[in-house]
Amino acid sequence: MKHGITTNAWLGLFLVLMILMSGASRVSAQDRYDRDQDRYDHGQDRDRDRDWDRDRDDRHRQSGACFYREANFAGEKFCVRAGERMAQVPPEFNDRISSVRMFGHVEITVYQNRDFREPMLRLREDVANLQSYQVSPGHSWNDRVSSIEVSRDRDRGDYDRDGACFFKESDFRGEKFCVPRGDRIGQVPPGFGDRISSVRLYGRVTVTIYQDENFRGSNLRLQDDVSNLQSYQVAPGHSWNDRVSSIKVY
Repeated sequence: MKHGITTNAWLGLFLVLMILMSGASRVSAQDRYDRDQDRYDHGQDRDRDRDWDRDRDDRHRQSGACFYREANFAGEKFCVRAGERMAQVPPEFNDRISSVRMFGHVEITVYQNRDFREPMLRLREDVANLQSYQVSPGHSWNDRVSSIEVSRDRDRGDYDRDGACFFKESDFRGEKFCVPRGDRIGQVPPGFGDRISSVRLYGRVTVTIYQDENFRGSNLRLQDDVSNLQSYQVAPGHSWNDRVSSIKVY
């Protein structure tokens, strides 16, 4: 009887141990599952974070441009936000830029020399290969950029082609007329003679304004917007404001 009790006690103890081990196994498996699920969830979070970062970067790039060492937007690059100017590109990119990609509504001016010294080229769309643009006969813009400006592009609602608009008031206000690239106006429209105060350029154009009709008299060459012709002198003590009679846009 005493021996039987001992056997039953051992049997009961064995069953208890088996139950405990089974429970521990289930807990351990659950723990592993929980940990794996946690890692997966965190991995998913990290993926979402990376996606968010990419989206956020894209949003930042909506107003700016990137400059690449190689054609077709390949190789090393640096990026510049709209409104920024670089009098000297990073040393490793000087005379080594081959393509330009824009983000959002921006306009880019690249200069062959430091400190925004000409020659210059104005861009309003991606350029996969600067070899396509000539800085001088027989020489392209590829590997010739030393300083840059990235400005916020204006609303093309004023004018939807390459050309220029001429305004009666400063800061591009008041009545206006526009001239497409390639046109020459020997006499500005009635009501605008000697009444032009600001000039806005669209695309890759140059404007020459003349004090007299038929391209005579003093002249001024423009390659960028002029918000107030009062800033330019036609003669000592006399500005170009309200002194334009004929125009070339090319």
